[in-house]
Amino acid sequence: MNIFITISYMFIAYLIGSLPMSIIVGKIAKGIDVRDYGSGNPGTTNAIRVLGRKLGMLVFFLDVLKGGIVIFFIRIGLFDGVIDFTIFHPFVFALFAVIGHIFPVFLKFKGGKAVATGVGVFLFYAPVIGIIGLLGYILGLKVTRYVSVGSCTGAFVVFLSTILVYFFGPAQDTTMEVFFSRRHDLWMPILGSLAIALIFYRHRGNFVRIKNGTEPKSNFMQPKDKHI
Repeated sequence: MNIFITISYMFIAYLIGSLPMSIIVGKIAKGIDVRDYGSGNPGTTNAIRVLGRKLGMLVFFLDVLKGGIVIFFIRIGLFDGVIDFTIFHPFVFALFAVIGHIFPVFLKFKGGKAVATGVGVFLFYAPVIGIIGLLGYILGLKVTRYVSVGSCTGAFVVFLSTILVYFFGPAQDTTMEVFFSRRHDLWMPILGSLAIALIFYRHRGNFVRIKNGTEPKSNFMQPKDKHI
């Protein structure tokens, strides 16, 4: 194992996660900084609110890709024989990407809430669990129209799924491993739970506003799309 390459990839993963996709897209497409509008947050939700659905979904896709590409490079064997993944689980590197999204060096450590980047991690590492999480997000958003509730519902569904996979998932070295991850992959629920805890923590203010009746509801699934 090359410890220099291992640490370097952690740092690269953090930098990838730090890329402010909403600001990049907003500047290129409309010449604006999304932080100057809406909630002021550089995450996907505010990007959809400010830039509209099409550009907002582009931001979502790019934020998903930030988490996914870190896992993708590992999946294709780019670091085989260089990084010991029995010591450093792929989720460790993905977690650095998530942290980069939350605390981006390019935005003075004031970033998004890690939902899209976290989705990318699971979609590339355990696609079925990632899809289940997306369905949980859609259900929570559809029922309540609160993005924060949808995000945390999706995160909670992912948490339950990782527990079920760890205890009841397909055995190691099966063809289904690529879709679910390995059974007995203890680090998956542990590190996954840490990432999900970050998502809940980042949404604590949203739940206070929901309680106070000041949290705006999303029009994402409504017929009309209001944006600048």
